[in-house]
Amino acid sequence: MKKYILISKKYTGEIVFIFVEGTLAMFDIRGAELSDQQRTWVLEHLPRDEKALELYNSKFTITAVEQAVTFEMFWNKYDDKEHSSKKRTLAKWNKMPASEQVKAYNYIKKYNSTILPGCAKKYAETYLNAEMWNN
Repeated sequence: MKKYILISKKYTGEIVFIFVEGTLAMFDIRGAELSDQQRTWVLEHLPRDEKALELYNSKFTITAVEQAVTFEMFWNKYDDKEHSSKKRTLAKWNKMPASEQVKAYNYIKKYNSTILPGCAKKYAETYLNAEMWNN
């Protein structure tokens, strides 16, 4: 997994692109305060692969960040140690391809924001089995 952070003097914050095996897996423009025109440009020119980032070289400063996702990173970010079984979750994690592990890890924040008040968070193993990031 490779993560690229794009910054510019024309806006505050940053735009993040995450590539898995060279293909765009996720992007986040919420961290940047963009005008409607800037937002439209980014969305119309999404880089489908890492080579397409060359289009951004003249408009942005690009920083590449290598990121590997380990089970411990997932376990700590998911943070349901009281209810979830670490052993069963690890067994499921180890059966997943690296690209799915990255997606599962990166989706945790969004998943947590969808949990309604009074509703229980899924056990970590259930989260992985249900492939919540693909819904």
